[in-house]
Amino acid sequence: MGAHVVTRRNKTMIDIQNLSYTYPNMSEPTLSGIDLHIDDGEFVLLLGASGSGKSTLIQCLNGLVPKVAGGNLEGVIVVNGKDVRDYKVHQLASDVGIIFQNPDTQLFSLTVGKDVAFGPENLGMPKEEILRRVDLAMRIVGMEDMRDRFIFTLSGGEKQRVAIAGTLAMEPRVMVLDEPTSDLDPVGTGEVLSLVKRLNQEKDMTIILIEHKIDEVVHLADRVVVMDRGKIIMDDTPDEIFNDGHDQLKSIGIALPQLSEIVHAMKNGFGDFEGDFSTDSSYKTILARLCQLLRDKPANIARFRTAHAPPTRTAPKPKIEIKNLRHTFEDGKVGLDGINLVIPEGDFVALIGHNGAGKTTLINHLIGFLKPDNGTIFINGKDISGMRVATLAQSVGYLFQNPDNQIFTDSVTQELKFGLENIKLRDTAIEERVNRAISMMELAEFRDRHPHSLSRGQRQRLAVASILAMEPDIIVLDEPTTGQDWGHVNKFLQQIRHLNELGKTIILVTHDMNLVAGYARRTVVMDKGKIVLDGDTRHVFSKQEILEKTGITLPVITRLSPDLLKDGIDIPPLLTVQELSEMAFSNSG
Repeated sequence: MGAHVVTRRNKTMIDIQNLSYTYPNMSEPTLSGIDLHIDDGEFVLLLGASGSGKSTLIQCLNGLVPKVAGGNLEGVIVVNGKDVRDYKVHQLASDVGIIFQNPDTQLFSLTVGKDVAFGPENLGMPKEEILRRVDLAMRIVGMEDMRDRFIFTLSGGEKQRVAIAGTLAMEPRVMVLDEPTSDLDPVGTGEVLSLVKRLNQEKDMTIILIEHKIDEVVHLADRVVVMDRGKIIMDDTPDEIFNDGHDQLKSIGIALPQLSEIVHAMKNGFGDFEGDFSTDSSYKTILARLCQLLRDKPANIARFRTAHAPPTRTAPKPKIEIKNLRHTFEDGKVGLDGINLVIPEGDFVALIGHNGAGKTTLINHLIGFLKPDNGTIFINGKDISGMRVATLAQSVGYLFQNPDNQIFTDSVTQELKFGLENIKLRDTAIEERVNRAISMMELAEFRDRHPHSLSRGQRQRLAVASILAMEPDIIVLDEPTTGQDWGHVNKFLQQIRHLNELGKTIILVTHDMNLVAGYARRTVVMDKGKIVLDGDTRHVFSKQEILEKTGITLPVITRLSPDLLKDGIDIPPLLTVQELSEMAFSNSG
């Protein structure tokens, strides 16, 4: 079939009609009856639970699905006037650029400049045109002075900006970003999202963004499209979606902006609150109304302060003791600088800090992946310096940031059996543990699936299940919620909390402060290889100035407390919207 161009008067950039798609060897379609029309220059936020079909849909836009993935696709996809069926994937590179979760998967060269030039060079463009495009792309992403930097020396945020620059050098009309900030700290997230918004506003580029960090992105979008089970179920402005669709979104496992949650709580708390969630004005409205309400409820504040006074705990048996730990990398960079830390048995600790602060370096020592220059680690009172990784793995279950780094086999069931067979458990015990882990991580329908046919979020749940099957005493979770929707994140962490209540010691490394606030009893803050704060989570979250200097952004609900204090309402930092409801809307006081 010869290529043809479809012309439209209404400047529709993307026109999808009655799209359905089924992956090879799958009986049920991943996409079903999709109709979607996006105008030139729109900024669309695409939401949906893990496995809802979002990533599959965007890969249809440049032909990766089905031309690379295979399978059966039906319906019409027109992008920038081109029927996608009539073009090869590389021929659509100037129409659609896709940025994936992990920038390392789309960086191919040794230096920044060479990587940005990679795409235009492969299309055989003249040298002068390549240089023009590279110069322009690097200027747009603010990396003009980093042309000769080696890729491996860059931070996560910098790598993602290079990936965006490489895509910009192709000069696409549509930029699609599939969770581009999932592995980034708040600083890196801010860099990438501000760049994306600038491309939309200044370059009139059409943006489709898939992102679970709702609070950070909701104010950027013109429009929100919501998917569930391969279908589009909602399509409207952010304000309409998060006001009218509150209960439906929560029911399918999608996070809501915390301001929307607060507005919803206030409406339930007292009937005369007439405000709606608005990306422009909610915060000031909420703050003023809360001040008015709380002035009339001093007893509630007193009760809240008493209930949430700093805990006094008897010192339980230490599970982990780290003494004067120091680690220097081969290039001379100091990764850990005199770390002293005691984690009692049964603690639930969050380890936070910006990318490069030393969090992963520290926990890599617990499993023996890294050896210290000096210092000692004791687990259960034993010096681990002479222990093999395989031995430590029976005490310390470690979930990597990227689940693909710990998936080895050809099916979900085989993956869960892998570690158990290595420690030579009986077949009946293996079967029992595998079934329990599958149930906990909601993987029953994927038992016989190849792990790499699962979505990123589903693969993450599989990696967690393989750890839980080993039943270690210490569970270390390094960014366990990457690629996961709100529903699965909360179910997963509730299971982790249950394990903690049963006596397991939990160490959670995360950039998601809502998770820290909701689950961790204790928080340790790292910066430049050192511990700068350590204590009860509410106490640590009260140190807003120190946290801001270390690149940490607190939840909206927590930021209310210092603003309330300016109006004379002195309350401890709120950690969750539930706490606000219990304090402000209780009838006592």
